[in-house]
Amino acid sequence: MAPQIIHVSDIHFGSGESHGRVNPITGLNIRFEDFVGALAKVVDYSIEHKIDVFLFSGDAYRNASPEPVYQKMFARQLKRLSDADIKTILVVGNHDQILRSTTSHALSVFQSLEVPGVLTVDAPVFQRLETKSGPIQLIGIPHLTKHQLMTLDKYADKTAKELDRILVDHTRLLLAGYYEELDPEIPTVVTAHMTVDIATAGIEEELLIGYTQTFPTDIFIHKNIDYVALGHVHKFQTIRESSPCIVYSGSLERVDFGEESQDKGFVHVILERNKTTWKFVSIKPRPFITIEADVTGSEDPTAHLVKKIQAGVEPGCVLRVRYKVDQTQLPDIREDLLRKAASAALSSRFLPEIIVTHSRARLPQLNESIVSSPMVALDTYLEEVAPERKERLMTKARDIMNEISLELTEENGAAKGQRRRANVESNEEVVEI
Repeated sequence: MAPQIIHVSDIHFGSGESHGRVNPITGLNIRFEDFVGALAKVVDYSIEHKIDVFLFSGDAYRNASPEPVYQKMFARQLKRLSDADIKTILVVGNHDQILRSTTSHALSVFQSLEVPGVLTVDAPVFQRLETKSGPIQLIGIPHLTKHQLMTLDKYADKTAKELDRILVDHTRLLLAGYYEELDPEIPTVVTAHMTVDIATAGIEEELLIGYTQTFPTDIFIHKNIDYVALGHVHKFQTIRESSPCIVYSGSLERVDFGEESQDKGFVHVILERNKTTWKFVSIKPRPFITIEADVTGSEDPTAHLVKKIQAGVEPGCVLRVRYKVDQTQLPDIREDLLRKAASAALSSRFLPEIIVTHSRARLPQLNESIVSSPMVALDTYLEEVAPERKERLMTKARDIMNEISLELTEENGAAKGQRRRANVESNEEVVEI
């Protein structure tokens, strides 16, 4: 029987919590619970299907200093894998690294505790692993940066572009050396946390810590490689169909609306020499929904939006409503009614695009004689665009103008005092001479 591998990546515990709210029962953010639940689904599947290797291609947390609850929940799932005698490979990603240090990272704890069956890839590695279904060969590459090169004297005078090229060349030579050592009879998997040149980027570009380096896809193409498990790019995608299969499993849960249309899950790999197969398995992530509307021509913009929300919202979704509205309609927007219409969603955001019409932006009433008096000009403007709030806003404006006048008076008085003292001192100097 051929070894079976689960390829998963970019779990990012701690990300996306702004789109959730606190669960009053657990005290945890519901979106964090979604991320934990997603990982638990992958582990459940691994145990149920008697998987040989659980391969995680990097970025366990939002950053390299995860909160204790993030570490606890991640470790709990790793223990379930260990108890089921499933080998686990953890690749250190860019979000797991502490840029100022080359010896510590967010996954160091699993090395220190020597968790049974867990291999942490924090440096390039070539290793033969024995599994329940036979041996496999593993080549692992963590997220590589040019920071290490910058500390070496021989590269001190190199430009950033030259260092990028040197890093690619070193990686290519490193992999070529590993390829020479491969046993052609044993199936081989390569894993790396990096961006290859033909990948379609996703939301990870907005989450980057430090810099990212693009590597050529051909560094992974070799007759003895059967599957390349990549992490770092959040969109699930196939880079190469075969000889070898090169796949990004994508992030495990939706981090933001940039991933709204993308399914999320993991890859189930059956690793065999020259006939590896795989399939994507969805974890059925929480839906993200965007509702677009234009109410600039509506007599009742709130009713218009309520109708759109009720037609588009799904129970438990993360919702955002983007709508165009004329500035004169703003007093007619009842956000309390919008929130009521969206109450089935886990969270909702209302993002107006305010349209300032030309006729309103340049009121004919604001002629030169009126604008010479700021308060009169403001009164005229508010009478036109917000008559029901004019008195309250004018009161605030008068208070502000009074404060400005008082401050200017005090400054003028102080300036006059300084000039008077300067004149006195000058006269005294003349007398002494």
